[in-house]
Amino acid sequence: MKFRAMPIFLSVVVSSVLLFGGWYVFQNQFVKKPIIEELSAMKGVKVGHITVGRDAVKLDMVFSDPDKFAEQYKAVQKIVKEQTNGKKADIELNGENSALKNVWQQYEFSIAEAMDLHTYSRIPSVLTAMKQQHNLKNASSYMDDQNVYIYLNNGKQSYYTVLPRYKEVIRNNG
Repeated sequence: MKFRAMPIFLSVVVSSVLLFGGWYVFQNQFVKKPIIEELSAMKGVKVGHITVGRDAVKLDMVFSDPDKFAEQYKAVQKIVKEQTNGKKADIELNGENSALKNVWQQYEFSIAEAMDLHTYSRIPSVLTAMKQQHNLKNASSYMDDQNVYIYLNNGKQSYYTVLPRYKEVIRNNG
């Protein structure tokens, strides 16, 4: 029996186009599009790039209302979880904001120490010192049962960060 190369090649090409094309259409129309539509309806939230992975959805976002930041952050996580059948939302909060990022990195150890020792009442005093030393317009925090939300503003730029209250412990039982 003699195999013909052209029909085999064409069937592989057509199958590949249908498989990957269908996957691409599904990702854009049934995963990304509903997320973008729901997030676009939220005031004070701008959606950048969305990448859908196997276990998580990565979103580049800009929040503009520090008073509603924690509430909106949780709403984004809930929307992503609902639209993707339980995938985790990895939210990138800040673009290239090196000035405030450098300020944050100077005090990050003090905040991490307060978090690890569960002395959350030290966080506002660290933020007050940060605000005074670097002439920030605003340095505030909010805490719920899962995260600590930090907001910094120097009058021109904003910097947001979210710190989980409880760290996941990974043990190697190998």
